[in-house]
Amino acid sequence: MTEPAVSTGRFRREGGLSRVIIPGVRVLSRYYFRARSVGEDRIPADQPVIYVAKHPQTFLYLETVMLALFTFWDTARPAIRVLEKTGTSIHKTPVLGWMRRNVNAVPATEAHALAVLAQGESLLIFPGGTRELYGPRDELRWKGRTGFARLAIQAGVPVLPFAIAGADRQHLGRLSIRGASLWLPPFPLPVRLEYRFGHPMMPPAAASADAADPAAFAGRVEAAVRALIAGGTSDG
Repeated sequence: MTEPAVSTGRFRREGGLSRVIIPGVRVLSRYYFRARSVGEDRIPADQPVIYVAKHPQTFLYLETVMLALFTFWDTARPAIRVLEKTGTSIHKTPVLGWMRRNVNAVPATEAHALAVLAQGESLLIFPGGTRELYGPRDELRWKGRTGFARLAIQAGVPVLPFAIAGADRQHLGRLSIRGASLWLPPFPLPVRLEYRFGHPMMPPAAASADAADPAAFAGRVEAAVRALIAGGTSDG
């Protein structure tokens, strides 16, 4: 039986993201975080990619929205859709929940991810997820996380490794209270953020023998992200 097609809806520039969030993020990017990019010219202009990086240690994720300013918002590059779990407690909180529901995220399923790529839009995936949200600063924890590699192989699209230097220093620490997190201070510090983009990395062809072992490709991407975090470059 053929499974029904998954509809993701296309990226919309109108609505909350463009009218409210993006203008405010522009101001924060320029004057508060003094954000800048390195290697932005490596991002393909005519095809979707899967952006992968370490999960930032913060709760507002302003640096994730700023990513749009350096990658597609003011250019003709494909828009980025954020692959994330929906319906969590953070999506139900006032203000923050509204922001998370209005950044054009799509449910974290293989079907939705492939549908996004098939319609010519890019994906943003943090393979380490909450492992890295609460783990040591600037440390990748991708063991066993090869889903992004499988998606790249199935869709035949490149993976774009990147790093956001400073993202893990937006808070001095975190308190755990009855299973909930309280970040200190409660608003990100004005650390300088630097977006470092690596070279696109093509996955093995779906029909090749290498495609049967997505962990090998995932490992190469992980090494590229580590190099970017350390301040180096990815050789792709």
